[in-house]
Order: sequence, then C-alpha cells, then structure tokens
Amino acid sequence: MTAKINVLCEGMIRRDGKVVLEAHSSSTLVRSKKHVIVVDTSSRANRPKLVASLKGLKVRPEQVDILVNTHDHHDHCENNDLFPKAKVIKFDSEPEEEGQESAIDESVRLVRTPGHTPGSVSVFVEAERKYAIVGDALPIADNYRKWVPPGLNYDPEKALRSMRRIVEWAEVVVPGHDAPFEIKR
Repeated sequence: MTAKINVLCEGMIRRDGKVVLEAHSSSTLVRSKKHVIVVDTSSRANRPKLVASLKGLKVRPEQVDILVNTHDHHDHCENNDLFPKAKVIKFDSEPEEEGQESAIDESVRLVRTPGHTPGSVSVFVEAERKYAIVGDALPIADNYRKWVPPGLNYDPEKALRSMRRIVEWAEVVVPGHDAPFEIKR
C-alpha cells in the first residue's frame, strides 16, 4: 500500500496589494503504512473545518502520531494542540543543506525547501501519484504559473531553487494557501 492523502482544509490568502489581510494554511492528512501524519494544522479560524474533516475520515486526533509544520508561522501551526500524542517535526533554522532529505518511512520524505523561511520543509509523498505538501515554499498556484518566489521570503534565489526541486519531483502540489494543483509536464 502506498500512502493515502486527504486535504483536511484548503488554505487561502487575501491581500490588498502586497499587504496580507488574512491567511489560513492548508492542512493535509497523510496515512502511510506506519504513520498517521498531519502536515500543517492551519489557524484557529480553520479549527472547526479541521475537526469535521478528521471526523468525516474517521480519524481521531489521538491517532495522529506525527505533526509536520512546514515552517513556524502561526497560520500553519495554531491547531497543533489538537494532536496531544503526536511528535512535532519542524525546523526553525537552516542547519542542513538545501534539499537535504530524511525519510519518515518508505513513502514519506521530508525535504528542506528554504526560501520563504530558513527552516521551511516540504513533505514528499508517494501515493497514487507523487504529492508534494509544501507550505509556503510554493504558497499559491500562481507562484508556479508565473514562476515567482513567495511574496514573503528571506532569499528569493533559494525560494526559486526550492520551487524547482518541488516541481521537478511532484505530480500534484498541495500549496500553503491555495487548492492542490497538478504540475504540467
């Protein structure tokens, strides 16, 4: 069995020019052979949606054994407390090289994708297709279509290299603040 992916809630962002007025991240459930993983837990505003989605999938919060925060911004981790038994994986800085990977199991890998923040990480999942759950390494589909780095970044060149790493591998991207989208080959 390969892993199974369910988007618990789609992220969104509302701007006035370059000013972010409202932002809530996507949250994604990954069920592999060995683990029940939630990637990003979104913001408090999405808490009811998150709880309802888990209930609809018949997954209790205490079954989740790993939480991955793609980065440490509040709109990606405000509901971490829903998962009291989960080990939290996050990177606050950049002690490892860009693109460095570590396996959670045979179908789920963590890939360092800095640019938005120094500690940004994406989750690459072998499911029925190749999914990349990327947080704000690729926040909306327009970043891919227009090939521009995230509007908020500390290093646009690193951000673009991380985006390239994502799109070269993935068939489907779950962005931080948009609906999942397919990579056109």
